[in-house]
Amino acid sequence: MPNDLIEQEKKSADPRRAAILEAAFEIFVEKGFEAATTAEIVRRARTSKRTLYEFFASKQDILTALIRYGSLKMQPSPDLPAPQDREQFLTTIQQFGATFLAEFLHPERMAMYRLAIAEGGRGDGAVARELDASGRLPVVLGVTRFFDQAAARGILRRDDMAMLINVFFSVLIGISPLQTLLGTERPLTPEAIAEKAAMATRVLRRMMETE
Repeated sequence: MPNDLIEQEKKSADPRRAAILEAAFEIFVEKGFEAATTAEIVRRARTSKRTLYEFFASKQDILTALIRYGSLKMQPSPDLPAPQDREQFLTTIQQFGATFLAEFLHPERMAMYRLAIAEGGRGDGAVARELDASGRLPVVLGVTRFFDQAAARGILRRDDMAMLINVFFSVLIGISPLQTLLGTERPLTPEAIAEKAAMATRVLRRMMETE
């Protein structure tokens, strides 16, 4: 089943590369990363190993491409404006929160998280390591940089940065990922995601006002 990465690849890159990524995504989800083979990916993509290695040096490179694209969509934009005052800071972080949560809970990301959990018990943890390196760490660094800019302008105290970031994400994410992974609740609607981002921002505002 094509995902948003595949659609983007079809529009901007060689269709053979898109076919390889599409086949790999399906096989990784169905069988797990360790059990998947490049031979099977080649067969499903209806291409050759020579073509596969034109685009990717290894199965790990394919996994990296799949995860990195989704992770980039969760990260703060490199053009995120440096906050000039408290209201701009809060408006920007609320917008980021809504975008981040929508991508974080995207079915494709959930499929990768399920794959990472499954591989944790039987593989070498390659999926989890790539999710952490390409997903969590860049997001943390980007948000920390934004909060640091706010601290430099006196919008918040630098000593409170780590606490404020942790509280913001705790309220924003809550137990939604667990519910989505378990399938115990329907996916959040865009309206529900926007409300969670607004709630996390309101909590952040109250904490900053009590400093």
